[in-house]
Amino acid sequence: MVNILGAQVAQLFSGELSAGEHSFTWDAGKDACTTGMYECIVRMNGQVQRVGMMLSN
Repeated sequence: MVNILGAQVAQLFSGELSAGEHSFTWDAGKDACTTGMYECIVRMNGQVQRVGMMLSN
């Protein structure tokens, strides 16, 4: 997870997973993140996907 300035605020997973569906939970409070826009960056199979997220209280 990165904030609007591009600084990494959390890393939900690092490693390899088997094929199939996977889910992760981000505890924004543990990472001391405030309300605002964040981006989840997913790297897989040599590709990068960026998903915008809005954190609100």
